[in-house]
Amino acid sequence: MRERILQVAAEHFVAGGYEGTSMREIAVDCGITKAALYYHFDSKSELLTEVFNDYLDQLNAAIQASSSPGQSAEAQVREVICALFAVPPQRRSLMRLAMHDSGHLEPEQRADFGRAYHDRFLEPLRQLFAEGIERGELRAADPDFYVKVLLGLLYPFFAPGGPVMGAANSPQIDALADVLFVGIRA
Repeated sequence: MRERILQVAAEHFVAGGYEGTSMREIAVDCGITKAALYYHFDSKSELLTEVFNDYLDQLNAAIQASSSPGQSAEAQVREVICALFAVPPQRRSLMRLAMHDSGHLEPEQRADFGRAYHDRFLEPLRQLFAEGIERGELRAADPDFYVKVLLGLLYPFFAPGGPVMGAANSPQIDALADVLFVGIRA
């Protein structure tokens, strides 16, 4: 049931944002009572935090799956990009939601989310770029800058109603990665 709640809550939060989502609607769409929903999650902000953490786990798994010894940094980052686009567009929109609605979390939840976002998403990406720089595959620069450039390229695809890209769009995904790597390849 917990997984079902997280899935339904993610859909509601993406569609309506934090303010436009009610625990009652989530409970109804899960086929449970509001009291049953509160049995699993103490508050709407706790539920949103868990939705974000669930998504970070998915992103981290994609990054970890792309990390293979002996594979170039470019190949690994391209795999991460493909894995991100393999996520359904509505689910992908959680990243944008996190940037806009994390202010609704309690201060401790917001701080925990910030640390988790850094540790499970930004740092592993930074490490991929740092290793590529260290091996001479990528132009020497701050790896954090490369992470920001990558996320800047991807951000429009995290928007609800934004361009839809998936496996069927692999030439466009390759072109997007080319925009990044043609500029930073050593």
